[in-house]
Amino acid sequence: MKPVISIGLILSCLAATRSFAQTKPADTAVKPPVQLKTVNIVRYNFFKDSAAFREEYSKEITFRRPKWYEVYKITAVDIHKLYQATQFKKNKKKIAFRHMLLDKEQEMYINSVYTPSLVNKVTRLDGDSLQLFMRYYQPDYSFIKSASDYDLYAEIKKQYGAFIKGRDSLVARP
Repeated sequence: MKPVISIGLILSCLAATRSFAQTKPADTAVKPPVQLKTVNIVRYNFFKDSAAFREEYSKEITFRRPKWYEVYKITAVDIHKLYQATQFKKNKKKIAFRHMLLDKEQEMYINSVYTPSLVNKVTRLDGDSLQLFMRYYQPDYSFIKSASDYDLYAEIKKQYGAFIKGRDSLVARP
């Protein structure tokens, strides 16, 4: 009786493996290639962005307080301009805001020229060291405005030498 049970067990195992092999899906069908959506990359245009920035804040950028000779006419006093001229605290805030906007525009210009890809190309820095270098050795607006590409590359190389010498003294800020 034992050989009959073992033969039956073997036959049932074979039948199970054969049925498993038959139910396995065939991967013979060729799947069509996946179509990805088109991505348009637009290069950053500082001048277009700056024009939009100036248009958006035109009233604040062109602000100036009325002069005293504009307030007094030959025969009358312009009350509205007198009121604007005597708002010292408000005028001071508006002038400070105008300076902040102009500084922001200069910062945007610096960031459009002094990019991580440019610094990486010249110094081969990347990651945190690149960010640290760019934060501490960023050239000022007047230099970038007047410098040629070669001058900018030379300045980055010079600053990179100083960065390598004093890297341990710099503290990474969050």
